[in-house]
Amino acid sequence: MAEHRYEVYGTRYDAPGIVEELVPARNLSFSMPLSDHGDASFEATVEPGKSFWRPSIGLPISGILIARDGVPVWSGWVTDEDQTGERTFSFQCKEWGAFFEEKVPAVPWVYTDINDGLMFRHMIDQAQLIAGQNLQIQTGSYLGAASSTRAINSWDDTTVGREFRSVSEAIDGPEWYFATGGTLANPVRQLTLGDRLGHTSAQTVLEWVADTEDYQLPEGPPVVTLLGSLFPGPAPVVPARRAGGNLIAAKRRQSTADAATVAKATGAGEEAARLVATARSDRLLNAGWPRMTTTKSYSDVTIPATLQSHADADLAATAGIATTYQLVSLDDDPDWTQTPRGSSVRVILDTDVYGAERPVGGPQGFVSRLLDTVVRVPDSGPAQVEWVTAVVQEV
Repeated sequence: MAEHRYEVYGTRYDAPGIVEELVPARNLSFSMPLSDHGDASFEATVEPGKSFWRPSIGLPISGILIARDGVPVWSGWVTDEDQTGERTFSFQCKEWGAFFEEKVPAVPWVYTDINDGLMFRHMIDQAQLIAGQNLQIQTGSYLGAASSTRAINSWDDTTVGREFRSVSEAIDGPEWYFATGGTLANPVRQLTLGDRLGHTSAQTVLEWVADTEDYQLPEGPPVVTLLGSLFPGPAPVVPARRAGGNLIAAKRRQSTADAATVAKATGAGEEAARLVATARSDRLLNAGWPRMTTTKSYSDVTIPATLQSHADADLAATAGIATTYQLVSLDDDPDWTQTPRGSSVRVILDTDVYGAERPVGGPQGFVSRLLDTVVRVPDSGPAQVEWVTAVVQEV
């Protein structure tokens, strides 16, 4: 198995180009979620007489660029720095879109029956026209299938990020993420929008086989899993590959914490004059589920149709048992760079621990969507990739 090279470079918030050569990063990890902002963390030690890289990642103007084998794969804003030793520091970073969540007020604008993709892009474009807020993010030309109406008033206490999330979270709203592309010589920060992002048919197979051959210690230093917070306790020693599958760990989580059969959305207005919209899952209620109601406030929404779209979307996201799988593979099997965020992936879990048929979902497993990819790079040995997938089980 080929071992890939990961490198970290310093950049600026207002220019995507590299401002300093290699940062001596260790314990690097980064995530790439769908319709959210990924984060990254790493440690670096200032060797005596080698502090030339330190100014390149100073708060609050600095960012980082992560490359895999010389190809940019992640970039973001350096948000936190903590001195963990006499000469060692840890750094926390967020993908560039997170800057718009709390730091950038929304530009007042009235959108009347405007394409959702155009509206999403326009909010960011208008914000980047203001000095000190231009992150050089290219927003593209995407136009989605849905259109809607929205008003952002000068007196609204809101941000660009809250507003574009609101566009996305309504029914039929676009999916999104802030990507990194280009080359090391010319890196690009790019907003990625789509009605449905990623591969629509499963091109990646993630297979877990519970029964394995007896484990034999590898020659030389053992491979130690990182696994993050997947399982508590010390990191176990694992083989480089499990017999019959490409996963080295698998975990499932189910919860009814957010489950609902009725979604209620409240909009602008006070008391009896407040706008209210409701969506109900007759299918689950008729199947014997209890009536479970979730209520979310959209106080800036003044248009009934817009509020109803929020209620419909809230129900679609909660009408069932949210089942999340965390699946861990090694870096190159499969190649995570060939599976964009939001892609359908085929999951084959050949185990009896869930009390269901084996493999779970039948001989071909089941297809789910990739919601997040987390890459953890050790100081030696191959990186580990955590694939976070989820399905909402209707019944």
